[in-house]
Amino acid sequence: MFTLDASRQMSRTTITNVRTYDVDGRTITLDCETESTQERLTERGPVVVTVDFYNPETFRFELSANPEVVRPTDLPEYKTDDVVDDVALSVDEADGELVVETDALRLLIGLDAWSFRVEDHDGTETYAMQTHDIDVRGNPRVDPLWFDEQEINHGPHRIEQTGASFKLRPTERIYGLGEKFGRLNRVGNEFESWHVEPLGTETERAYKNIPFHLSTAGYGLLVDTTNRVSYDIGSSTAASGTIAVDDDSFAGVYFHGPSLKAVLETYTAFVGRPPRPPKWSFGVWMSRLGYESREQLESITARLREEEIPSDVVHLDPFWMREQKSTDLVWDTDQFPDPEEMIAELHENDFHISLWEHPHVPVGTEAFREARDSGYLIGDGTGKPYVMDRTCQGDYRGGIVDFTNPDAVSWWKQKHYDLLEMGVDTFKTDYGEYIPEDAVFSNGRSGKAMHNVYPYLYNQAVYEAIEDVNGADDAFLWGRAAWTGSQRYPVHWGGDPQTTINGMAAALRGGLAASISGFGFWSHDIGGFKGEPKREVYIRWAQFGLLSSHARCHGTTPREPWAFGDEAVEIFKRYARLRYQLMPYLYSYAEQAARTGMPVVRPLVLEYEDDPRTHELDTQFLLGNELLVAPVFDERGTTDVYLPAGEWVDHWTGERFDGGQTVTVDTPLDTMPIFVAAGGIVPKRAATQTVQSGTPSTLTVEVELPAGGQCHSTFPLYDEDRDEVVTVTFDATASNYELTVDESAVDSFELVVSGVRDEPDTVVVDGAELASQDWDVHDGTLQTM
Repeated sequence: MFTLDASRQMSRTTITNVRTYDVDGRTITLDCETESTQERLTERGPVVVTVDFYNPETFRFELSANPEVVRPTDLPEYKTDDVVDDVALSVDEADGELVVETDALRLLIGLDAWSFRVEDHDGTETYAMQTHDIDVRGNPRVDPLWFDEQEINHGPHRIEQTGASFKLRPTERIYGLGEKFGRLNRVGNEFESWHVEPLGTETERAYKNIPFHLSTAGYGLLVDTTNRVSYDIGSSTAASGTIAVDDDSFAGVYFHGPSLKAVLETYTAFVGRPPRPPKWSFGVWMSRLGYESREQLESITARLREEEIPSDVVHLDPFWMREQKSTDLVWDTDQFPDPEEMIAELHENDFHISLWEHPHVPVGTEAFREARDSGYLIGDGTGKPYVMDRTCQGDYRGGIVDFTNPDAVSWWKQKHYDLLEMGVDTFKTDYGEYIPEDAVFSNGRSGKAMHNVYPYLYNQAVYEAIEDVNGADDAFLWGRAAWTGSQRYPVHWGGDPQTTINGMAAALRGGLAASISGFGFWSHDIGGFKGEPKREVYIRWAQFGLLSSHARCHGTTPREPWAFGDEAVEIFKRYARLRYQLMPYLYSYAEQAARTGMPVVRPLVLEYEDDPRTHELDTQFLLGNELLVAPVFDERGTTDVYLPAGEWVDHWTGERFDGGQTVTVDTPLDTMPIFVAAGGIVPKRAATQTVQSGTPSTLTVEVELPAGGQCHSTFPLYDEDRDEVVTVTFDATASNYELTVDESAVDSFELVVSGVRDEPDTVVVDGAELASQDWDVHDGTLQTM
């Protein structure tokens, strides 16, 4: 049974039955009786369970073990108005159960003996609290709904945890929980939603813990808390999952699917979707720990242009500030003289600049004295700021900014305003995981309640500062730690992976887990973080990284491609140019992420949930819908790639494969497998050295024709100049190819159709039939001119 350490003198109280209930509009309130493992001296009285429906498919459930206490609900911040809809409840009693029906769901709550089940209207059970996981002696292995109390000093009891257990079906898969670096399917493991510095990416420890999971049974569940959440998902018993919260209430928001995509769409509407990041952020970032002077930085940017390596952003890690003074957000003008002039010159050369920071203010600085005297730092419970050693980069002492204090937020923002007005484009918001449980915040809450949500508030403050100065369209940051809703402040990167193939694989697994947990955008350190990667590792990582949502080279040693030889430079440029060609495709999916919550980078199970072979697959991914990418993780010279249903075309060779099978692909060092879905539309533009703003004047529309030679395909193209999504449509019959585009800012279109067997009689582009001399078929590819 899922319990805390027995040595801590815990007693468990379980919910046994419903004494009374009340229905008021969309809210059901149940007064529940309980049974405890320890005899009580007095009658405790009922505990309260409430069910509130937001719409016919979404509801919030809460067990209040101390119903007399008003629970704060301001954190995390939800966008409930975006999911609230009319809902009519039909309530009845049958066979000892309360039966609650909406247009979409049937909720069955045991009255005589506690139970809680959710069914769709076909009678298929999606979620159920576990009441039948019994050992051979008849003892329950888990309890359906409960709370644990700890005895304090041989007397009073306080509630330490609340929790619930749910059924696990033999074929059920569970995903989510944030950026965890283990296997994508969570079944069979234990997890903790509590931010830590994981010191690598090979363990369950994580920077981005999101207490939200999705199930192939047809639902998603968000645990509504900021406190520590513990999960046992089929580890102690294969029949059950258990969730425990370090609090006196257990609340969860249920999202009905039945598909994973439907769950994710509603969930992201509820917690908030990311705005579309500025277009320049999708360019290549060059960074390391770190560029130590203006001279060094400018030598890097000059060589990037000299080598014709596409790049848009350079990043400065801690050395932009004075030694022993990070983070007071003041330039080291000895190392970076006249930073304003430097930034202006970077902009003239089409580079954006990012600066590193953390929310810890070092002792001995004017910033610390000001923050201490003004009450801008979190407290230690004795009336003093909480000062700790090794909180600041360089392992020295510092205090931590209290982002629940509005004056502290304004003070921190002002420090950013000064830098932004100088021309700084964005910030890398590092750390955020170090809040001690006994800290005290300005809002009266302890570190126990604020530890997880702190990075949300930290990133919110910096994001809003950027938005205030640069405007909403250019608001963007590079964050590490995250909690529920943090995707509203993109983008996030995967921390400090090892410089190994294992580190690269973990970075991919963590990113896919973040994607299916609601993050529309994510990145990672190309090459890994600590130490120098082998040349082959760097090249393989660059191929993968340059086809991620965002692409940044970073680590403790040089990560510029020329540090790994001429061949590395050529391979890097090949994939960087492909990335820049794909900018219309990437930016269209960025807009889709903002509108629907669907991530740019997707695990295959999100699009091919009905294919069981995708359920465990976490070594390849989809970039949008039309491109399947399979990073190379070994040195065999070949890579096995699973292709789901449909027809797939090798991007490099044009070879065609039927889906539903695993194929073996030759992978010399310059080749990472990329497959294009036959029939899919991929918009491209000419490769450039930097990201070009605005809708391209000429757009190339590429289509891989299916084997049958006929298709009807559409693509939602984001037209930047018009700020709207326009539909690109391609229709192919045996005699006619027709490309149609809604009214857009694109001046001209080039149509490229591969896999042509029989030359068509007519080609129509945007309503105009082309003369025969304006298109040509060569080696199975039709191209307009």
